[in-house]
Amino acid sequence: MAVRFSLYYAALFLVVGIFMPFWPAWLKSRGLDAGQISIILSVAIWLRVLANPVMAHFADRSGAHRTIIMISAAGAAGVYLLFSFVHGFWMLFAANILASILFMALIPLGENLASRSATPYGFDYGRVRLWGSITFILAAYAGGAVIERTGDSVIPWMLAAALGGAFLASCGLPQQRLRERDRAHSSLPAAVLLRNKTFLIFLAGASFLQASHAILYMFGTIHWRAAGIPDSMIGALWAEGVIAEIVLFAFSGAVVARVGPVRLMLIAALAGAVRWTVLAETTDIALLIAVQWLHGLTFGAAHLAAIFYLLREIPDQMSASAQSLYSGFAVGLAMGLVMLAGGWLYESVGGAAFHAMTVLSLAGGLVVLLLARTRNQRDSSS
Repeated sequence: MAVRFSLYYAALFLVVGIFMPFWPAWLKSRGLDAGQISIILSVAIWLRVLANPVMAHFADRSGAHRTIIMISAAGAAGVYLLFSFVHGFWMLFAANILASILFMALIPLGENLASRSATPYGFDYGRVRLWGSITFILAAYAGGAVIERTGDSVIPWMLAAALGGAFLASCGLPQQRLRERDRAHSSLPAAVLLRNKTFLIFLAGASFLQASHAILYMFGTIHWRAAGIPDSMIGALWAEGVIAEIVLFAFSGAVVARVGPVRLMLIAALAGAVRWTVLAETTDIALLIAVQWLHGLTFGAAHLAAIFYLLREIPDQMSASAQSLYSGFAVGLAMGLVMLAGGWLYESVGGAAFHAMTVLSLAGGLVVLLLARTRNQRDSSS
């Protein structure tokens, strides 16, 4: 089963590795300006908040996680095939909404199924998840080479092919079937979770930690180019961060067992405070190389901590909803809000905008301390 999940992650992040660097370029090739591109891309982020809990609700109520993943992957592949025949902003906008709803379901449902299957099937979650990070790097480099030879028109076809691979890989995943008494636990699991104080504190902490990456994701490459750093070195800096993430995932089982999810989140917050402060103050290559390794903590440790926290704290019958809320709020709502403010901030103060990301990391750390205190109080009273 570990091989099957590894193949699924590889196919899924093959899509991400093509989409993140190259989809904006394809939209530009269709005649869209920067404002229209930003609208189309931001919609994908905001849709996580609305669409993911709905998809997860059906998964939690039915237990048919694999079936929903298969349908979503096949549907998304079909929509990306249609993009080559769609013209004009509003048609592209509508097609993007449909593609985003279908694709966004694949990550949280896959993460939920993988983390819940690790113990029964005897594999390490991190060691299957790392194949996603590996293929992300390969997709970015190989995709760039293909597009350089063939032009931007091939991008939707590449995405459709990668999603076809995700569909085939998903056919081998296990189906999470629930017992009737578990299925009837709640008619709306997301509503139950959003009334839980401890879960809300966790969600806030995770959101601060993930949203602290917003300036890097939006302006990291632009900032480093402005400092005269060549594209080859910038690419190496991005790859370095993902490699650090892979190393952590390779030892995730031992790390989480020794440190625990809450302390791992706190480590991520402290690492973020260091990383963003350095990026705010300098573009010296040696220092950038030194702090880019911290991506393994600022993103990797925060993500692992969130996955294992949900695995330990959330009942199976609400697990997909919990995962979708984490994805929707931490990577969707919070990231979208910080991106909206981050554009204005970077335009105003340049690289010093990274200081605001330091503040977000420290705020995340304070919320994590509150989470630890709340859990201790709950455990002592039970």
